Amino acid sequence: MFPILFKIGSFSIHTYGVAIAVAFLAGILLIRREAKRKEMNPDMAYDIVLFALIGGIIGARVAYVLDNWNVFAANPAQIFAVWQGGLVFYGGFIGGALAIISLLKIKKLPIGKVADIVAPSVALGSAIGRLGCFFNGCCYGKETSLPWGVTFTNPLSSARPLGVPLHPTQLYDFAYNLLIFGILWGLRSRIKSDGLLFWIYITMYGFFRFMIEFLRTNPEFYLGMSGSQVFSAVMFVAGLAVIFGYYFRRAQHVGLRQNKRAVNGP
Repeated sequence: MFPILFKIGSFSIHTYGVAIAVAFLAGILLIRREAKRKEMNPDMAYDIVLFALIGGIIGARVAYVLDNWNVFAANPAQIFAVWQGGLVFYGGFIGGALAIISLLKIKKLPIGKVADIVAPSVALGSAIGRLGCFFNGCCYGKETSLPWGVTFTNPLSSARPLGVPLHPTQLYDFAYNLLIFGILWGLRSRIKSDGLLFWIYITMYGFFRFMIEFLRTNPEFYLGMSGSQVFSAVMFVAGLAVIFGYYFRRAQHVGLRQNKRAVNGP
């Protein structure tokens, strides 16, 4: 594909870096819009995105380096070459989440409410970021004979092997993240309980990412699963537990109210 978008003299503008920048810009705009709708200060978007950017990039890069330590051990200087791609979502998610939680604690803002504001922007930003992965060639899939397999030929591409059709898992990721964004965007005004929309995102992302990992080439981490797959399974189970717990408590509350009315009369 096109890992380098264009050059200015000896300075290269990487497509992956541009995609990440666009993703964060889209996140700022969405967070501002949702903050206004929820009657919160829209300017908090800048602090949230800044903390998410710093924490997310550090966490994502650390996870990628640990997953590929045999490569980086021979060339430690490449650890800091983030613009060339090589970020792991679950590492970025953990790093970004911890950074944002720290910010919210400092500013004494409601975590659940802010999490719902941020969730759609995370889904959309992830979709945009995956387009950067596609053009960079990273996060590629296994070899395939399917007609939509993508053959990478650019020697600067991170995909391997070159010249062989691979599953375009980056585009699969783009599609399901866009689907998740659409669902969250449609539900955001209907769900009143703070934090629930965020957990719906966690559940959906965990499910889709778990399935996509079967088509990826990530190294085995535990029980035949990659590190991302294990983390995705944890996300899915945790999300389901929170959602079912919410509706169970709600059903109990409604039942108690109905019983109280039956005892006391209309």
